[in-house]
Amino acid sequence: MLIMATVDDMPPEGIPYITDKVMDNGAKNIHIINAYTKKGRMEYIIFVDFPDESLEEISSLLALEFGTIGMKIINYEHIKFPYKIAHKKLTLNIRDVSFSQDIRIKYLYNLKEEIISLKVEYEDLKSFVNEVNSKGFDVSFSKLKTLIEAKAYSESFDLDELSLSL
Repeated sequence: MLIMATVDDMPPEGIPYITDKVMDNGAKNIHIINAYTKKGRMEYIIFVDFPDESLEEISSLLALEFGTIGMKIINYEHIKFPYKIAHKKLTLNIRDVSFSQDIRIKYLYNLKEEIISLKVEYEDLKSFVNEVNSKGFDVSFSKLKTLIEAKAYSESFDLDELSLSL
């Protein structure tokens, strides 16, 4: 089930607290979007995705925390693509120092079972980068993510050689 609510009298400092509280109370996901409403007032548009049986609990929590007087229930259909999680060993060598850790990569497939995207799992990459940087190196999270995902993509193709010209 999906609820949409709007709030135009909430300070931004409360948003992370309420987001965590909503997730802790069974929501599958929450999105909070900045917007403008009538008379140029700032507002937040809140979308919460949750199991049907949590309607009363989630809506009551939103009413309590945001003070909203009403919400919209949005009926939707979810298309879920198949995915697989592969466990890979990541090794990084920097100036004769070697770092190694198992990481997970999520491969997303279309309905023809072709890879359409992949992502290194955030928590795995975060812990790896933190470990490397704690040893005095300066490794960029986003650059290492790009390199890992490019390598994983190249391994997913049946290629003898990959040559790029930039």
